[in-house]
Amino acid sequence: MLRFTKGNVEEPITSQVILEHDVPVNILSAHMNQLGGEILADIEPEHAEKIIQAFRDKGVIVDVRKRIEKDPDKCIDCGGCIAICPADAYSYNEKYEVVLNEEKCLGITCGLCVDTCPQRAIRLIG
Repeated sequence: MLRFTKGNVEEPITSQVILEHDVPVNILSAHMNQLGGEILADIEPEHAEKIIQAFRDKGVIVDVRKRIEKDPDKCIDCGGCIAICPADAYSYNEKYEVVLNEEKCLGITCGLCVDTCPQRAIRLIG
């Protein structure tokens, strides 16, 4: 998660980092206005450290979240996490149970599913 402040939101920081380092940055979602904003980005693991540092060097706040864990005993399979996940890491299986595809989640998440879950069956770990 890249967080931009009022002081740096008008600069083309994201495009600068991509061009300077020749590394693709997959933007999963973005919310910006003149007061600041956030970009949820997916970066290949082998490039993550240098890209994170490049954004930090330009004054962007970088929040790297940990892995997600779903408690099957608490989950009621409502699908709220499926609807909100920008990475499509959640789906229903053949029994209509919510399952988490950890490969799609990549361990770097926005945390939207944690806030969305009415049963508090999803949490960040690590």
